[in-house]
Amino acid sequence: MGVSLIFIVGRRTSPRLVAAFALGIFFWFFVDTIEGSSDLDVGAGFAGGIDQVVMVVLFVAGILVFFALDKGFFSEEGGAPTVGLTVPLLAALAIGFHGFGEGTAFGSTAALTSSSSIMDAFGGVAAGAAYALHKMFEPMMAGALYVTWVGDSRGGAATRAKDILLLTSLFVLPSILGAATGYFISYDATYFFALGTGTAIYTAFRLAKQVFRTPGRPRSAESLKVAVAVMIGFILIYLAALLHS
Repeated sequence: MGVSLIFIVGRRTSPRLVAAFALGIFFWFFVDTIEGSSDLDVGAGFAGGIDQVVMVVLFVAGILVFFALDKGFFSEEGGAPTVGLTVPLLAALAIGFHGFGEGTAFGSTAALTSSSSIMDAFGGVAAGAAYALHKMFEPMMAGALYVTWVGDSRGGAATRAKDILLLTSLFVLPSILGAATGYFISYDATYFFALGTGTAIYTAFRLAKQVFRTPGRPRSAESLKVAVAVMIGFILIYLAALLHS
């Protein structure tokens, strides 16, 4: 739903504003994912041992791998964006790693609870709604890049529907895998949050680049519009998080 909504809105507005809105979502998303990794165990100082080293290495690896995969990131581009699915697909996978950590926590909690209601086990209807809303807003980051890098250039509605399904699958599958493995195997999810924190930075750079690279001369109110778009994205995912508090 999130990818579809951002695509529909993106066709009717500026790619710059859509990217700014998604960047606002990212700011809260980053806080969420780095907290899941215990801030890379910064509270331990220099005494975190091998666990701390592994988390930092995973964080760094997440950044390096995704920037290396996107070989055209710093290429000079013309007025129209290069047609291709590579950028939004990488973004969907990059933010999906966070879902693996969440899925692991979901699976392990489900395995250990004696409750007959899965909603009660995870904090009730409000917590469930918060999770669902986050999973709607988060893939909008990949959807915003799809608006720019693909848009209407790949055939008709059927082709776009397949693209959106592919983006959705890359975002969702890590959560499913995390839930499945977490249910049967007990392990520390903070390592996967550390990796997800690193990979997500790639998405942030791509969104920020889109905010600045949209062709055309900005009107005098463009800066304010971008600020409002960022704020709306941030506030919406913040409100969703309040349901879980």
